[in-house]
Amino acid sequence: MDSAKDYTVVVIGTGFGGSMTALSLAHKLKEKKRKDVNILMLERGTWWTTPVGTVQDPKVATYDFLAEDNNQPVQYWPSQNGFNGVIDIVTRCFRRGKNKDGLFDLTALGWKWWPMSLFRRGDGVSILRANGVGGGSLVYSNITIRPPDLIFNDSRWPLLWSKEERDYYYNLARHAIGYSVISALKVAGGNDNADNDRFKNLPYVGESPPPDPRTNAGLSNIVTRSARLDPHWKVEGDPLNPRGIKRIDTTQDRANAFWIDRARVFQTAVERLIKADEEQLASTSDFGTVDLAINDLTPEGTPLGSHQPPNYPPGNPINYCERQGRCNVGCLPGARHTLNKQLMRAVFGTLGNPPPPPLFDNLEIKALAEVDFIKELDGGGYEIHYDQYERQNMRKTRTKVTADKVIVAAGCMGTNEIMLRSKEKEGLAGISQKVGYGFSTNGDYIAFLEKTQEPMRLTRGPVTTSFAHFHTEDTGDDSDLEKPKFHTIEDQGIPPAFASLVGFGLPLIRSLSKGRNRHLFLLWAIFWLVRKRGWQLIKAPFVNYRERQDLFKSQDEHSANMMCVVGMGREAAVGQFRLGGFSQTSLRVKRTDKIKRFHEDPIYKDIKNSLEALTRQLRAPDAEDEEGKFINPFLNNVFYKRKFLRGLLSRFGVDSITLSHPLGGCRMAKDVEHGVVDEYGRVFDERKKDQEQKVYEGLYIADGSIIPTALGVNPSLTISALALRIADNISKEL
Repeated sequence: MDSAKDYTVVVIGTGFGGSMTALSLAHKLKEKKRKDVNILMLERGTWWTTPVGTVQDPKVATYDFLAEDNNQPVQYWPSQNGFNGVIDIVTRCFRRGKNKDGLFDLTALGWKWWPMSLFRRGDGVSILRANGVGGGSLVYSNITIRPPDLIFNDSRWPLLWSKEERDYYYNLARHAIGYSVISALKVAGGNDNADNDRFKNLPYVGESPPPDPRTNAGLSNIVTRSARLDPHWKVEGDPLNPRGIKRIDTTQDRANAFWIDRARVFQTAVERLIKADEEQLASTSDFGTVDLAINDLTPEGTPLGSHQPPNYPPGNPINYCERQGRCNVGCLPGARHTLNKQLMRAVFGTLGNPPPPPLFDNLEIKALAEVDFIKELDGGGYEIHYDQYERQNMRKTRTKVTADKVIVAAGCMGTNEIMLRSKEKEGLAGISQKVGYGFSTNGDYIAFLEKTQEPMRLTRGPVTTSFAHFHTEDTGDDSDLEKPKFHTIEDQGIPPAFASLVGFGLPLIRSLSKGRNRHLFLLWAIFWLVRKRGWQLIKAPFVNYRERQDLFKSQDEHSANMMCVVGMGREAAVGQFRLGGFSQTSLRVKRTDKIKRFHEDPIYKDIKNSLEALTRQLRAPDAEDEEGKFINPFLNNVFYKRKFLRGLLSRFGVDSITLSHPLGGCRMAKDVEHGVVDEYGRVFDERKKDQEQKVYEGLYIADGSIIPTALGVNPSLTISALALRIADNISKEL
């Protein structure tokens, strides 16, 4: 006989997939006055907040609000912007060993233990992911960008949504990230008909504020050196974005001087490239300023003389971007739209006198809860087995909880690991044989160009300001394998702490990405620091009066003639995850086609070709060969001047793609023979091939692991749109 479960719904993960589904369900059930339904979110990380006073929290009370008032584990963002900040990030903020509450989880898939990892070639993929309440939103670049429709021409996409429905969910996701999930659902009106005219006001644009609760102040386009400066950009219509595309107007030289250097230089170079029509890349006319999930003081339509923008909460101050360039390591002003803000408001309320109450009494979050596997129960429902870590000493207790419905949204790596273990331990014996298949690197690529023609400040502004799409004539169906594929290139800033390593830090960053022990990394870093700066420290005070020494130059000066970019593209998406064995990482991965190494995928050649064309618009005339081209420090050895070192590093396999946008592995498909879930995230059950209901009842996946192909753009908006669609379908079932 079926017994009562601990919870109606358990959501594993608090990133974009988990937050969008959990908050949507909590709101819809509250509207229907379903008090018999309760939701639990399990998160393996801790809460993170800023250690400095902000506009909204001048007394830095959020930490105590979480830790003391609500008994939650919480940590501060790293706040140092020099070399001390690097030490803090590596020692405290990296998840490794006993440091289960670290913010960054960087895994070089392959061999786990040193020196085995040093002498044995790994899988060629290193994955950086977040660990904390809010998931990937804690460390992402705040970019909400929609892929072109050509992506969905790939036959591996089983989606049946119409163009109108696709537009609706992408715009609903824009509003959910820009203001809040609950505000987005209120604007949508709770109507399931995506063709309704009321949905045309998504994302919200208007003179009056959108519906409460509004955790954030809407999406922004940040390109100026400080808030309230008029960028004088050109605005063009975009069928995929009702906010339009904002581009630099190269005829406005005086106004463009107010632009952040990276934004001005990048967009100007792309426009020159289009006019030159080099390499037949004119298809990259799709470029401009990215929509950022960051509060700023001048959203579109705001009169420059007004005291407070109209879409801000009336009478309440709000955090805004201070252009500190720290998005990926923790925003000290608290301006970013990280999901922990929405989750704290939903579960605990916020600061205030009196403090506003929580939005829901049917939603609960357990932090430091790392899920092992899921077990199907005979009477219906599921049992989730997880390790609960204690706040202070990180001792773990094996725990289990039961639920009628389970939504797995632990991120691409986390979800694949949970589902593979659930199959191995026969907790989910009927899961598809294709679990783990279809992994994609999303074409992630990072590159640096030294000796640029114009100086710029890599540490100033949001971490990303602008994008350029290349080869938008790509049909997306792979009918011609020789044709270049669609890809995106974006400018990228460097957090000030890591800018302190410019000149000797790229080998260090490469070492860390290869999964080196963090203590060895620090010893190596200190060695390089002493080697490069030890003599400077001794002599500088005695000769500085004659000539200013390098020791006293700022981080901006050391990186003044350097451009950093990131790329993403339509990679093949043919990787396969499997569980690792003894002395190996918990997940291993390989390609299932004829190409053996991930970095040899054709998309990387396409990205390099575009960067070579872009280089000709950026490089200084006197740049040497090694300085005058974009270099990926994780794939190239050119930073090592001596041939001996180059050969030694080649022996150790410096050919690992380091990525932060892994996709697939539990991909959606039309049937169980080709994937793990259907288009609504319902997990296939291969034991029910001959039945009308071919899925596990009440088991879903709602994160980047269900995406069946590369997107070629930052995936957070697409993950959110799919998760909101899945949540709508689950709410109908409930």
